[in-house]
Amino acid sequence: MGLSFASPLVPTRRPLMSSPSPSDLSMIRGGEGDPSIQNHEAEDSPDNSPYDSDAEFLKSVILSSNFGSGLKAEDLQDVVQSFVKTEYSKGSLLFSEQDETADFLFVVESGQCLVSVEGQQLPAPYGIASQGSILGEFALIYDTRRVQTVVAKTNVSGFRLDRAAFWQWLEKLPGKKDDLKHDLKQIDDILAKVSGAKTKYGGDVIRKFKPSRRWLWARWSGTILQHAWKVSLANLLTATAVVVGTRLLIKPSWGFGAMPDANDPMISRMLGLFNVWQYTMTVTTFTLTFFLGQAYSLWRDIYTTARVVQGRLSDINLMLAVSAERDQSGAYTKRAKELMQDVASFTRLYHVFMWASFSNQLKLLLSDMGLRRMVNRGVLSRKQFNTLQKLDASTVAPQHACLVWIMTRFLKGMEDSVVPNDVVMKQTLFNKSMELQGTFAGVGGKLAGRSPLAYIHLVQILVDSFLLMAPIALTCKLGVWGIPAVGILTLFYSGLLDLSKILLHPLGNDDETYHESVNMDLAVIIRESNGGSTRWMDGGEELPF
Repeated sequence: MGLSFASPLVPTRRPLMSSPSPSDLSMIRGGEGDPSIQNHEAEDSPDNSPYDSDAEFLKSVILSSNFGSGLKAEDLQDVVQSFVKTEYSKGSLLFSEQDETADFLFVVESGQCLVSVEGQQLPAPYGIASQGSILGEFALIYDTRRVQTVVAKTNVSGFRLDRAAFWQWLEKLPGKKDDLKHDLKQIDDILAKVSGAKTKYGGDVIRKFKPSRRWLWARWSGTILQHAWKVSLANLLTATAVVVGTRLLIKPSWGFGAMPDANDPMISRMLGLFNVWQYTMTVTTFTLTFFLGQAYSLWRDIYTTARVVQGRLSDINLMLAVSAERDQSGAYTKRAKELMQDVASFTRLYHVFMWASFSNQLKLLLSDMGLRRMVNRGVLSRKQFNTLQKLDASTVAPQHACLVWIMTRFLKGMEDSVVPNDVVMKQTLFNKSMELQGTFAGVGGKLAGRSPLAYIHLVQILVDSFLLMAPIALTCKLGVWGIPAVGILTLFYSGLLDLSKILLHPLGNDDETYHESVNMDLAVIIRESNGGSTRWMDGGEELPF
């Protein structure tokens, strides 16, 4: 079923600045097609706006964005006056992924827009654009087609900036534009994964499998074979060279494919190395299997911890949903909804900031540029951003502040009697919050103490020594059959060692590329938690009794 779009609103006159000039913003009639533009005079801002004028609002948006840092005062004024006031009615299409060209960005001043990708609406908060959100800038920055479809969920008021004015804005910024684009691309990719626009394993935390033997044998991508085959091939070629060299050197009396004669002078000397290799195999097998078991235990522990954190955040939101104030009809009161929405927002931020502090794949979100981008996307409010900016980064991280926000907002709701203000409720809140904090702190400890360097170093040398001796040791015992034997042994022993090292990096923080095959997709866990933040509130919106 296709989207239907309402006709655009008749524009109303609103100000850009308290003292208008001929260069003040124009008003656009929003909707599909090319809007008509007309000049307007200054009036008071809408009553629901916390800003004294449109210009003040735009300056706030620009300065908190990734494109406002370092702008001179006069340049900021020029950028503000390049925007054009626009209004869209409920159901109007702002732009679509099907658009051949992208010729403007849009800043939401009031109302809400729905954001979808490939026909699927993104989950909250990524799928809802509200006041301060910047929409459509991605296509302008990278000169591509639209990557999202945006439709007005309510009547929407905001400001458009065309492509030429946007690039004039970028030219006013200090520094290299290519560096800015590169960093923004990385942050946008992270936000796309966290929002669900891009998935790693099709939406699964870890890659799924089928128990079928045929299905498993047919796998290549994402398996250890994909990474161990190069080492196996190299050792197999070494074994081939040893076999060929031996036969050329001693001119053996046994036929091709027969077992070597142990009485041959050279073979009898090589058998000594075979005995050493056998002793080494016993030690290597035991050490490697134990090492793999320890690595898997860490991987499993981190996965379980991730689920515990997710569960405690869900518990806090469930406590609110079942105890929040209701009116006589059984529906949540306005202040109860505000409380639950605030706590849900704080839990979402806590969760993404927590994992960003541990995962190299997400850590850019903790940077100033990452936080500003989250403001642009409506994930972080401007007030929350300003509060985080005031923190001493050397002692307090964003996730720490968010946990305090969760508890303080909950307690404020208790004081206001939005939820029961009793000892049991307060004790449960503190228990859940302290368990959450303890679990969070434990992740860092587990990752930091996963294994001493000396242990991993010893295992690496042991396995490599065992595999390096294999071509000569097996040639003297198996002859030409030593070639496939070396390849198979190298594949399994080297593969087990690689698997162990990958499992020791459950969040994919190693510098190698092969971690993609095993580590968990944190973006899925974050998306699940985002959905859970409002699940209980939505589920309790109406009661059957």
